[in-house]
Amino acid sequence: MTSRRTALLLALLTAAPCGAARAELGEVWAVDDGTKVRGDALLHPLRAGNAIFSREARRVRLFGLRNETVAFQVLLCGGAASTPGVQVRLAEVGSIRNGAVKDDPDRYFLDRHIELFEEHYLTITRRSHERLPPGFDGPVPDALIPLRRPLAVPARMVRGVWVDLYIPRDARAGLHRGELRVEVDGRTCSAPGCRLEVELEVLPLAIPERPAMRTMLWFSGATRDAEFMPARYLRRGVEHGPAEYVALRRRHHHLARRHRVTLFAEVDGPPDDELDSLISGRAFTRAAGYAGPGEGVGQDMYSIHTYGIGPLSSSEARVWADWFATHGPGVEYFLYTIDEPHDPAIFPRLNAMAREARPVPAFVTAAFQPGLDLDIYTTSPKQYSVAVARRATALGKRVWIYNGDPFLTGTFFTDDTAISMRVNPWLQWRYRIPRWFYWESTYYISIHDKRRPNNVWRDAMTFSNKDGDYLNGDGVLFYPGRDLIFPEEDRGFDGPFPSIRLKNWRRGLQDVDYLELARGAGLGSFAEALAARLVPRGLDETTVEEPPSWPEDGERWLTARRLLFEALKTGKAREDQLGQVARPPERLASRARRAALLWTKGWPRRAGLAAGVVAVIVLAFVLVDRRRRRRRLSR
Repeated sequence: MTSRRTALLLALLTAAPCGAARAELGEVWAVDDGTKVRGDALLHPLRAGNAIFSREARRVRLFGLRNETVAFQVLLCGGAASTPGVQVRLAEVGSIRNGAVKDDPDRYFLDRHIELFEEHYLTITRRSHERLPPGFDGPVPDALIPLRRPLAVPARMVRGVWVDLYIPRDARAGLHRGELRVEVDGRTCSAPGCRLEVELEVLPLAIPERPAMRTMLWFSGATRDAEFMPARYLRRGVEHGPAEYVALRRRHHHLARRHRVTLFAEVDGPPDDELDSLISGRAFTRAAGYAGPGEGVGQDMYSIHTYGIGPLSSSEARVWADWFATHGPGVEYFLYTIDEPHDPAIFPRLNAMAREARPVPAFVTAAFQPGLDLDIYTTSPKQYSVAVARRATALGKRVWIYNGDPFLTGTFFTDDTAISMRVNPWLQWRYRIPRWFYWESTYYISIHDKRRPNNVWRDAMTFSNKDGDYLNGDGVLFYPGRDLIFPEEDRGFDGPFPSIRLKNWRRGLQDVDYLELARGAGLGSFAEALAARLVPRGLDETTVEEPPSWPEDGERWLTARRLLFEALKTGKAREDQLGQVARPPERLASRARRAALLWTKGWPRRAGLAAGVVAVIVLAFVLVDRRRRRRRLSR
């Protein structure tokens, strides 16, 4: 018995990670949407079990509200050889199922309640910021490609499949169950986890159609931007009519709306029917090919002359003001005067532009300050002052924020934690920031670096400039489904694909909707206390020299959301559990980071060393055990 027990112990302790000695898949496991799993993380610590995944029960447990999208990831561990022909299937979760879905880019979202994506990995060779968390170099996932065909899992590597579950407005409350299957060549694979039960609890509450936190996300989709995003889809030198540009822009608007962010580009000239369809909500109806959150709801903002392409005359301003008074009286529209004016000498010209444009409000990406008399100030995190924003608001000005900066806010970088973009809506809610602006989502040509085209499918570094900035993923939240500039990267789909960062922005916006629902249910003090524990401070209440005040692991963010969910479910706040979401002490956090690096970076060498050490220990145990048995027999 002792020998068999020793042999079993030796086999378990020296086994390759994820069962990598197998020729087929080694193992299948799952994790929430708040964790990025590197492509070489076969020994990831959450593989043994986490807040949504039970390894023993082979179950994924989710929870959500109506009109919400919940997400999780399925991780496929490669065996000793590459495994082609891998397919992941999830047909339904209870009454939540897909209808007769098609891959037509103009009808893609109709009746599509379940989406599966292959995670595409970019190799990070140079970090965006020296003080970002370690462990995000090497193969890091970001682009998400709709899973329309079998994929291949490389030997001794991890491949992720992202799963989105949109909970329809009419979904029944209670538990919904389904089964996720992983198949190889048409048969369910034999590795652990190839069949996972998916359990989803739904409350009889709905996320509102309009997110509580407002956003604005630029994309270079205007006809005058033909060499930018449109060039990936529309061949140069070929005459394209306005309808082709309108259709391409609408596909981008639909993807953004599914992620609850407000996307904007300019129409070509004065207000037209395309703008009316966005402002009225016609662009987001089933007749226009859209279904999902915000169905039929009009866009809530519009920027005229974005990035300061010119002034607005008094007559032009009157046309715009009259049009919005009739077609969108509640819409925030404005003249984008100039981008980031640094020289106070041009302030008089900006003020003159603002006066000429009235009654159209004037917008600038600068801090509220003496000498500037505009209506909307959108400030970078380094310039943002909580106190100044309050004073400006008291004077009738609007003060927004744009982009991100570690560790004043979350960042938009690929080589940051998954929750980094999730942080910003929580900061926005805590500091009562009306709108968050991100400068670009389809930065496919580096205008700051000799106007070179970006191969966003291969090159992780998307932004560089003469000031020495090298940023991974900056300006790219959408990936082109068609690529005529780099045809080897063409995915054969005439519409954009999302990113993991965009998904986490959506998650943060939905989190804040939970906070607002809790406030409406009389649990406002609990919501405030939870936000204060999770995101104690940011912006100018901290400094870039300090570590972020919020926890950087997705498990704690999931715990915060679960506390809100349970409070909405029961009508009771569990303030005694708030300590679960706070950031751990920095010394412990540093240890956790080092441990994560041990498990996720350079695993083949470390796994070999670990296996050797374990083998020596077990051998010593066997020898000692034999000596003890011999002594017992000699007595």
